[in-house]
Amino acid sequence: MKHITLALVLTLSSVAGQALAETFTEAEYVAIFNGDNINKQKQAIDSLVLAGLSDPKVFDTLHAKFKASLPQAVNNASIDYSAWLLKGLAYSGDEKYLQTFNEIIAGDYPGKLKKYAKKSIPTLKQYKSWTPILSDKSQYAASETREVNVIANALRSDELELKRYAAKRMINHSLYAPYLLSVLDSELKDPRLLKHEKLAINTYAYMAKALASSGEPEYKATLEHIAKQSSERKLQKYAKKYLKTYY
Repeated sequence: MKHITLALVLTLSSVAGQALAETFTEAEYVAIFNGDNINKQKQAIDSLVLAGLSDPKVFDTLHAKFKASLPQAVNNASIDYSAWLLKGLAYSGDEKYLQTFNEIIAGDYPGKLKKYAKKSIPTLKQYKSWTPILSDKSQYAASETREVNVIANALRSDELELKRYAAKRMINHSLYAPYLLSVLDSELKDPRLLKHEKLAINTYAYMAKALASSGEPEYKATLEHIAKQSSERKLQKYAKKYLKTYY
């Protein structure tokens, strides 16, 4: 099975003016999806990727909004909006929404929406295993925000794709909390999942880049060790590049 690249699961228009994905409480998610601010809903959906939610009410509210949007999905803008809502349902990891995806695929709906429904199914199945990892509060540090704890859970996981996405999230959103950097440092010092395989090498390369792009001098030694001692020469090359770029 091909690995899922989450950033390309759905090719949808970006949220205008959005620099960072906001984080919301579960009550705030419910309020947003009950409301009519489409731009805010898109921001909320974008943040669901690494939200670590456990309250089904959030996705039930999102599902109701999606159902209500379907009769209006008749032009590019309205179809795009329905597709964003569909994308959000995929991040639930809840198989009860498979019926909705299949109904869209089999029903009399725009082809573009059918395509999005098909692409959402493997994402939902992926999140079935990822959601318990992200929402595992037994691993949370009391002194850290939910966002930091969720990303830390992802970085510590045994899921390469999830680790890579967390590292990308740190880079793209400049998330350099000391706690996250310490988790990254530990994972890079003990690369238990590294092997001669594209996904593994690429994952650890992004993790090294996330650590390096913080610019924190205390982690330079870790990157130097990777550059000289990693079992994968391609990863050594990446680490050398990051050292030159950020130090």
